[in-house]
Amino acid sequence: MTMPIPTPPNTTCDIYRASNLFQAAVPIHLKAIYPQGLERGEGDSDTLKFTHCILFDQSIDIRDAYNAGTIGSTYDTLYIPDDTQTAWTVIFVEWVDLGYAWQHKRAYIVRQLPNYPTTAL
Repeated sequence: MTMPIPTPPNTTCDIYRASNLFQAAVPIHLKAIYPQGLERGEGDSDTLKFTHCILFDQSIDIRDAYNAGTIGSTYDTLYIPDDTQTAWTVIFVEWVDLGYAWQHKRAYIVRQLPNYPTTAL
């Protein structure tokens, strides 16, 4: 038996594969990690920086294109809360609390340029 992610979902997102095919509409917990700007890791390239973090249930098929420090072109694109909003690129996905009943996935994402004017995230 598995338990849900440790923090209840607070919105939804639409997931699109690199082929631009719709995959799923799923509940998520969106968390602003650095609301004032991009993550600034020492020596990280701009392509590895992220603005937000999302928690997903372990059953959700969410994909990055991370490969030995570079980002390929087959990452998933997210739209929060749906595909009428701004696109977000999945930078990196990791398992969290693996082996526990509440294990889940954490995705680091970066917001793409919205169509202005906008009131979206």
